[in-house]
Amino acid sequence: MLIIFGIQRKAARLATVFALCAFCHTPAAQVVTRIKSYFALFFIPIIPMSTHYRATCTMCGQTSEITAEEAEQAVHAQAVHQGAAQVLAPTAGAPVAWGPPPLPAPQLPPPLQVPPAQAPPPFSAPPVPPPTTGPSTGA
Repeated sequence: MLIIFGIQRKAARLATVFALCAFCHTPAAQVVTRIKSYFALFFIPIIPMSTHYRATCTMCGQTSEITAEEAEQAVHAQAVHQGAAQVLAPTAGAPVAWGPPPLPAPQLPPPLQVPPAQAPPPFSAPPVPPPTTGPSTGA
């Protein structure tokens, strides 16, 4: 009997935040991903083994390991930046260093007052002259 087993990894993108890259020192978008490793039997993930979080710079492509708390802060920062209504509170004592502060709501000018359009005059066709009856020419 043949038994197929191994380790399977699944990656999920959690957030994309704007931060300073640890490698190229450029402010750029950082893609935060969660990578879970599973023991797989017949290509079916059975037992979760480990979880890692990584931030990848979109400018230089370098990847760095981050902690679960930093990944949670990144998800929180993205939710705040997108204007989510319900957001988890940040961990007490941990500095929030991911992403810029949210922008204030834009002030829109008042709508323009447009006068109502005047209706075109009703259509009147020119008078049609009566048909003329003349001597009929017969052959």
